[in-house]
Formats: sequence, C-alpha cells, structure tokens
Amino acid sequence: MTVEVRTVDLPDAADEVGERGDRFRRHHAFATRVSDARYAPGAFDLRPDERLAAWASSPSERHVRLEAVDGDRLLGAADLWLPLSESTDVLDVGTASDPELEAAQARDVHRALVAHVLALADAQGRTVVMGGSPGLASAPPGSALVAAATGFGAADPSDPEAAPLVEAGFALEQVYRVSLVDLDALPDLPERLAAARERSAGYRVLAWEGPTPPEHRSAIRGLHERMSTDAPVGDLALEPETWSDERLAAFEEQKARGGRTIRTVAAATADGELVGFSRLFAGDSDVARQHDTLVVREHRGHGLGMLLKLANLAELAAHHPHHRRVSTWNAEENRPMLATNEAVGFAPIAYEAVWQRRQREEQP
Repeated sequence: MTVEVRTVDLPDAADEVGERGDRFRRHHAFATRVSDARYAPGAFDLRPDERLAAWASSPSERHVRLEAVDGDRLLGAADLWLPLSESTDVLDVGTASDPELEAAQARDVHRALVAHVLALADAQGRTVVMGGSPGLASAPPGSALVAAATGFGAADPSDPEAAPLVEAGFALEQVYRVSLVDLDALPDLPERLAAARERSAGYRVLAWEGPTPPEHRSAIRGLHERMSTDAPVGDLALEPETWSDERLAAFEEQKARGGRTIRTVAAATADGELVGFSRLFAGDSDVARQHDTLVVREHRGHGLGMLLKLANLAELAAHHPHHRRVSTWNAEENRPMLATNEAVGFAPIAYEAVWQRRQREEQP
C-alpha cells in the first residue's frame, strides 16, 4: 500500500458540480462512515451542507482538509485548525482512517498524515501541535496504557491513531468523554426544570434562538472569554481569548450555516447580569450538538449548571421536537460538569484523547 497525502480544495457549495464537489462529497461520505464506527451509527449525522459549514474557515481560525490516498482509494483524512487570533503558535489536528483497514494499514495511514502535518507545522511556524486519538476512561495500575497528565483518563499507545503520535514525541494531556442524552428517556423534564428553578432562586433564565440580541452581546462576549480561562484545559498551550462584536458575529454566522440553528439559554442575576450560558446547535439529524456551557466561578454552587442544561433541553424539545438526542464533550477532570450531565441523563459513548507536541528542541 502506497500512501500519498495531499490538500483537499473544498467547493463553495456542497452541490457544486465538478471535481471539487465530487471530492467533497466523497469526503463527506467518508466522514460519516468514520463517525458511525467511532461513536454510534447516526449519532453525528450531518447533511453535506452542514459538513461543509463545519469545515469552513473563519476570521479567528483557518481550516485545512488533507486526504491520504492510494491511487483512487481514499485511505484517510485529517482536519487541521490553525488559530489566527490567540494561540497562533498552535496547530490542532484530527486524523481518521478507513474503518475497514487492518490495524497495521491504519497505523501507516496515520503515520503518513502525522508526518505531513508536522512538516506543515514547521513551514507555518507552529511550534505546538495538538492531536487526537481514541481514549479510555482510566488506566488500571500496571497496565500498558498511558495516563493523561491531568490524572483523569488514558489512552492505548499501540492504537493505530495513537502510536504515530507517541513515536513523534506527543504527550497525553487530557481525555474527553463523549456523551449522549435521549430526550425520550426524560418524560419528567418539565418537573425537573421546575425543581432546578426553585433551587436556583434569585436567578432567572433567558432564552433565544439565532444570533445574540444586541442587549446581551457584551455579556456573551465576556462569557466566551471566561470559557477560555475557566474551563479545564490541563497543560495545553492555549491562550485566553478576546472576543469582539465582530468575532461573535462571525462565530454565530458560521455556526448557523448549512441550515443549523443556535439555541442559547443564559442565567441572569436579579439585576440582569449574565453569569452563565449554554448553547446548542440544531441541524438536520435527530442529534443536537451541545456547545459551551459555563457558570462563572463567582456564581457556582447555586445549581445553575443543572438549570442551564435542563432549560436548553426544554427549549430544544419545544422548538425542535425532531431532535431527540443531544451530544456533548467534557474533559474527564471536569467532575462537576460531568456529575451534572450524569444527573441530567447523559451517558458516555466514547472517549477522546488529546495529545500535545511542543517544538522539537523541547522534546525529552
């Protein structure tokens, strides 16, 4: 098997006629097969236009799609994300291989992709590269598993996706839990939301669909900034973010492409200060994607995390009744949020390891 890695030129529209459109649709089908094998069939289905929107660059982040091929056969792919506002020395990459490949073949595909990415990082002056692989909930004592630096979660260093990262000097920093909740299993959602409101007396919930209303933009910008400092990131080389009105507008415009809808709930104090928020992206499939959820440190301990989660699920059920499931990603060390998710009804379906490699002269 010969592996050639090259850049994919994405089309302007998912139904574009010609070579670019045909290649994109091939990658869309490939990404669907990978997702079904890695998580659960249908758990992260996207329409082609949703997929193209998800792969779009923005003013704060550039995206590059790579493919690994053997002649006409698509063996694997990689998504590269290059921050343009903060953490501009970082390149974030996710690789994938054809689920039908044997382990040795998959390892060769990932090895070729990782080598190509590291060369691109050097050419772009990106001195920190972050990559992902399948993860595990824990590393039993005495096992050959690699434990995350946070002390929560682990990864198998012989896994076809992880092995090339280990060989290239990557260290395991974090493990994320991927979870789903089924709204059909929450018939008592209204009662639970009422109880959460009672526990969080003194706060009220605001809710809206689409772009942030003008009167809340400043507060939501601030909450996005707090998300970059208050959420656990271990020792990942990520800098605090600065959000302007232009950045918020660009973020929301990109997330709404491809027919997706943004749903937001926010927790407000009696005097109207927004102290927490939770956002969902609802597309065409029955699974909505949970994005950021945050309660600022100064207002934790009042049940606001539970209130926000339940409120957004109720909003989803009311306005998008065909969305029966919601997915979410959480760092394994983020025990308070995981406890909230578990209490809501989220159940793990997979774990994702996050690896990091600093510039070569810092390698041990």
